[in-house]
Amino acid sequence: MDIYVENEYDRLTEVVVGNSFNFKTQINFRDLYDPISLFHYLKGSFPNKFKLQNQISVLKKILKKYNVKIHDLDVINTNQIFARDLGFIIRDKFFISSILPDREIEIEGLKSILKKIKSIVKLPKNAHVEGGDVVLDDGHIFIGYYGQNDYKNQITARTNKKAIKLIRKHFPEKKTVPLEIIKSPHLPTSNALHLDCCFQPLSNNKAVICKEAFKNPIELNYLISLYGNENMFEITLKEMSKLYSNFLSINKETVISDKRFKRLNTWLSNIGMKVEKVNYSEIAKLGGLFRCSTLPIIRKKN
Repeated sequence: MDIYVENEYDRLTEVVVGNSFNFKTQINFRDLYDPISLFHYLKGSFPNKFKLQNQISVLKKILKKYNVKIHDLDVINTNQIFARDLGFIIRDKFFISSILPDREIEIEGLKSILKKIKSIVKLPKNAHVEGGDVVLDDGHIFIGYYGQNDYKNQITARTNKKAIKLIRKHFPEKKTVPLEIIKSPHLPTSNALHLDCCFQPLSNNKAVICKEAFKNPIELNYLISLYGNENMFEITLKEMSKLYSNFLSINKETVISDKRFKRLNTWLSNIGMKVEKVNYSEIAKLGGLFRCSTLPIIRKKN
């Protein structure tokens, strides 16, 4: 199986999509790993697998409309919606994520796919990284991380500096940019679970960003100088918690976005993008959206 991904917006031709076939409605709040899931659990609005799969099916229909080949995870007895957490591809290398120990079983869903891939990188267990923290834009690899002293006790911290150093060594010709993001186990508006929850580039040097989600002003200013303020659509912390920036680009002219995000969708249309609007509100209750539930295998230049 060929693999190749250089950025977030070249034409998507093959992708892994998650599923909810064995999704378990949580019966213990200690099994929840992010504040959005916890909020809906306590509110009594936690989703069920049938509603989740219905929304995933709509996403698949949109992808097929654009002739995107869909790869399914091997179905195992656990939650499997967020395929992006399991790994990521940079150029022609597949990196297997070192995810939370309680979720390691989810990696087994990749077995059939990994058997077909030649270049696989498995980082050591002390190099923590999840796919949502790795955002690509050709010559740049942006990596969200958390570098505070309470890292070990912060369940929403998924990527550390050790992983950034190792990824940088694989691609010395690219500029690897660390971006520290805010974390909270309890408050959705104070937690960027992954980098793609607060930042994602589009084609034509455009990007969607929540500036308040970045802890380091120097790192944030680098992003602003790279894209330019006039090319960035700024979202609020509340909009970040609703996952405005977790859209999925099908190609340079087309994105999949949640139909609830009217302000964002209007801006996307105004800059010339075609917006495929999908109701993904049930998936959102688990702390992820379109980018989180997909893992691109091949993106080709238009």
